[in-house]
Amino acid sequence: MFQNLHFEIRKIGAGLALLTIAGSYLYSQQWEDVGDAQGVSAAGSSYNNVVVDQTGNYYLSYSEDVTKVKRIPLNGTPPGCTNTDPGSNAGDTGCVTFTYQGQKVTYSTVRGGDGNIWLQQNLGSAQVASAMGDAESYGDLFQWGRWDDGHQLRNSATAAPTSPNTPDGLAGSNAFIIGSPSWWGVSAATDKWTASNAANASNNVGADPCMAVGAGWKMPSQAEWTAIVDSENIANPGTGYNSHLKLPASGYRSSSNGALTFVGQRGYFWSSDTSNSGGKYLYIGSTIANPSSGAMRGQGSAVRCIKTGPALGTADIIRKTETIGFYPNPTNGILNIKADSLIENVNVINMVGQRLNNIQFSNNQINLNGLPNGIYIVELKVKNGQVFSKKIIKN
Repeated sequence: MFQNLHFEIRKIGAGLALLTIAGSYLYSQQWEDVGDAQGVSAAGSSYNNVVVDQTGNYYLSYSEDVTKVKRIPLNGTPPGCTNTDPGSNAGDTGCVTFTYQGQKVTYSTVRGGDGNIWLQQNLGSAQVASAMGDAESYGDLFQWGRWDDGHQLRNSATAAPTSPNTPDGLAGSNAFIIGSPSWWGVSAATDKWTASNAANASNNVGADPCMAVGAGWKMPSQAEWTAIVDSENIANPGTGYNSHLKLPASGYRSSSNGALTFVGQRGYFWSSDTSNSGGKYLYIGSTIANPSSGAMRGQGSAVRCIKTGPALGTADIIRKTETIGFYPNPTNGILNIKADSLIENVNVINMVGQRLNNIQFSNNQINLNGLPNGIYIVELKVKNGQVFSKKIIKN
């Protein structure tokens, strides 16, 4: 909800509603049953809320028979987004506006620890993840090599393979293809996911949905996933969420029957590389993050886009992180921090993603004596705004 925002929805005619937003800076609202509002629902509906996410998208949510049904994006130019790239520090954020599923949307962008600019949310998501299991951040699940055609929606219809069973044979299909063989069942290592749109797809080149975000945006490669996993110390779903990318445990969709699997538990994120089984993806499981995992192309996985072109180089990141030292590691309890800048804030995160309270920090020393033995992520912020993190072993 906007802070200090007054809005109301009132009936102005059969099936129509008027949304009024004014800067009266009050938390007041007037709700009125407006009935069938141009397909918003099939029966009487009471509008419940108007919200704006952190990237400036307006959403109208409503209920029907006291059951929450849907959040509907409201068209228009979202406020506050000028398509400005993030700053040069890891964790700096920006935003980008583009068209997805026929709607104008604005997504948060972030400078990763690898120096590149990434979307900070999955394609199709309503918001940046607020928790590892935040359902609003899961987004859609694409089959490898396919465009934003509707098949990626989590509740899309399923269908048998098209003929030909390649990107140029989809012929406007918006179904999630299942069966054996599933989507693009006969694949080659030379196949690509690089076409700029569905019209440019061919029998061996699929259309990259990230290119709809704008110039320079694309599907990340296996090498790019490897770099961000290493630089952000991603090792499980908890550290994936606590990374600058805020990766949620969005699960996957089965290529055999279309069922949703491991939702809220594990993360699966496509890359543009092929594999012996079909396509490569980043797998984030309970004890591992593997950027070289492979799956059949019919699997539905999340898409997280990266922006190429001018970016903060890896060498710049290395030079900055070299000013921070953590020792001894492993530690028996006292961890020393060597920093050229004043340390403003310190967090210790366990391997399930929980920030631990009552951690003692003084004289550039962190006292871990009260913690069980295991692996932790120490995250610190220095005076210039930079954030650094390091995997620490407590013996």
